[in-house]
Amino acid sequence: MALPSPSHLTAQLHFLARDPKYEHEKPYTLRYTPSPADGFSQSNIDRVQHEVKFHDLRLQPLDYSECGFTVTNCSSTMQYDDYAITDKIERTHAPEVMVAVRLALGATSVDLLDYVVRRRDPNWPIATGSSYAFNQPASRAHIDHTYEGGRAIIQETFGREADAILARRWQCVNVWHPLRGPLVDWPLALCDAQSVDFAQDTMAGDVVDRDYVFENTQVHFNEKQSWFYLSNQLPTELIIFKNADSQEPLGATPGVPHASFDNPITSKEDFRRESIEMRVLVQWD
Repeated sequence: MALPSPSHLTAQLHFLARDPKYEHEKPYTLRYTPSPADGFSQSNIDRVQHEVKFHDLRLQPLDYSECGFTVTNCSSTMQYDDYAITDKIERTHAPEVMVAVRLALGATSVDLLDYVVRRRDPNWPIATGSSYAFNQPASRAHIDHTYEGGRAIIQETFGREADAILARRWQCVNVWHPLRGPLVDWPLALCDAQSVDFAQDTMAGDVVDRDYVFENTQVHFNEKQSWFYLSNQLPTELIIFKNADSQEPLGATPGVPHASFDNPITSKEDFRRESIEMRVLVQWD
């Protein structure tokens, strides 16, 4: 049951700790469990919690070109059960989302890179010692791609077409919405990119699969950061946010730090967090 939302909430959010080891050691996380013979841990990331004020986007809307995120509406033929069907997501929902993003950003084209469905386990964030059936909310502030990481994903995905794409104006963008709503439980939080000191408060990290490595951005806390969320978000409301931008070498702000947080006004009647996040490539002529 969604309740009237205050103009802001205060809650804990996880960040990368400011540890001297990162002066000579790149943060990393393995997406698999290493064997003892490998001689290294699954991650060297030390996280720290900070109290953060989250402003409600419904009361303080921002401009995408400045902050790096926006909200748009998307009518969809998808039903809740359809999100368990891969073919429905890829053939029905992805085209709906691509059109909504193209119109919202005034883009020439939008292409799907990948997507993830998350369904919060009743026990999460308490570890059970067993693997969860689904991906869980991402609770540490991060940006999905660095500039170089975005370029690498374009090259990996588009092959021979990549050079022509990289010569154009492009952004790697995420599109996020709940499967049921209004969403109160573990909503998505986003940081106004204008409030981030990227030189002092971010650093590149590696996410490692057995056969692939991609580079993302880890985020340190700074009290000057301005964080936002969308209260009582509905499945038809898409949060669109930037992760990498072809114009970063020319001074454009990098991507938007984001994470999910434990909403202090969640009740037992609220839907448990379930969401879909699509990563897309947006291009302009």
